[in-house]
Amino acid sequence: MKTIITLLVGLLFAFNVNAKPMFQPPDDVAAKGKITYCATIDNPPRAFADASGNFQGFEIDLGVEIGNRLGLEVKWEQMKFSGLIASLSGQICDAIVQELFIKPTRVEVIDMIPFGYSAQSIVVNARNYDSINGPADLSGLKVAVPNGTTIHNILIETNEALSSGGKTPIDIVILETTTDSFGQLQAGQVDAVGTTNTAAAYYVGKSNNKFKFAGSSFGKILDGIGLNKKRPVLNTAISAALNSIFVDGTYAKLLTKWNLEGASL
Repeated sequence: MKTIITLLVGLLFAFNVNAKPMFQPPDDVAAKGKITYCATIDNPPRAFADASGNFQGFEIDLGVEIGNRLGLEVKWEQMKFSGLIASLSGQICDAIVQELFIKPTRVEVIDMIPFGYSAQSIVVNARNYDSINGPADLSGLKVAVPNGTTIHNILIETNEALSSGGKTPIDIVILETTTDSFGQLQAGQVDAVGTTNTAAAYYVGKSNNKFKFAGSSFGKILDGIGLNKKRPVLNTAISAALNSIFVDGTYAKLLTKWNLEGASL
């Protein structure tokens, strides 16, 4: 796995950031003067809407920085997680700038450029469930997850193992957003939330000690920007712009700004 990651990052850094044509978007995108991204924008501190409705977060800043280096304005199409890849394939957007895990099944459908790491976490009410150390310990509990996410699939697989072992499966509550999931936990409608470690850290930190992590994070995996395989010229330009962000130190500064140093490549 480490060899594959090294190769991916090596390929990313192979671009010559001083070669201006690498930053030139294709004519159709340049003519519009903007680049459109798909994202859920419901995953603080990576991407979220502030009290005024303005989009904020690490991935928002990263997407804007890429757009700037391509000489393009940035537009965001906010949507449910389950619609991201279909929207990219249908060219509703030009790229997915989102905590999107790089998986073999995904790279069969879309191209992906690595830009960080993620993992999974379980969050519970602080007064409960000191014995939870991983998904298998959620047997018989009601757990909220955003629809179609990796943690959702992990819990489905966990239920198969629990059932085959004669144990009570997890009651998986499928919701549309991370915000909905934590709202259910706050209201006592579920026993736990499964989500990414960065979103978990954000909500635990904001909870005034009402929420806590249950066990350690698990399932570390690369995140990638999603690209349409049928648009190689645009993909090359985005890759070059992202590479320049790595090389000149902007990437490290953005991670520090949003306290995401642990997600660094």
